[in-house]
Amino acid sequence: EPEMLMQEGRVLNRVDRWTTQGWEVEPDQRHADLIVQEMGMTDAKPVSTPGETESRGDDQESQPLDEKMASKFRSIAARANYLAADRTDLMYAVKEICRGMAKPGDREWGRLERLARYPSGCGRLVTKYAWQGNEEQVLAYSDSDWAGCRQTGKSTSGGVIMIGDHFIKGWSRTQNHVTTSSAEAELIALV
Repeated sequence: EPEMLMQEGRVLNRVDRWTTQGWEVEPDQRHADLIVQEMGMTDAKPVSTPGETESRGDDQESQPLDEKMASKFRSIAARANYLAADRTDLMYAVKEICRGMAKPGDREWGRLERLARYPSGCGRLVTKYAWQGNEEQVLAYSDSDWAGCRQTGKSTSGGVIMIGDHFIKGWSRTQNHVTTSSAEAELIALV
């Protein structure tokens, strides 16, 4: 049976739809479009992921951006951070970009360029909340990468909270301390 749109509205420029199948929430696509435009990536080849893992070449020193470019970097990174609150596919990549806010360099700029190439290849993200019963269980999933940052040795914690099939909250954060084992990194992610 085709999904029928019953009603649509905007809350903080997010599109909320009420359909016969349930609710749909779509982040404000304007922010993704502005990131692509401000980075000059409108005609760039799209990529299938918003970020990439660090490689051995990332161990070399990043050259700092001049003040004008650093200001532009911070502006676009802040917009991406706002968008990542609603776009779970961007959370980790944007977290890594925002780690360079204090002293942005050419490595961080490269990460931002890759992020700007992503929206043109992936389209929009719509989170669907199908009608469900009275769910009595809240499930939380967490994970970490042990010493994922090659520069600091810090791990990243990530996770989601679900009620039934409904996504409630997601996160991706750099852990505060260097962990000495994968079990310790997992415990910190769990807590």
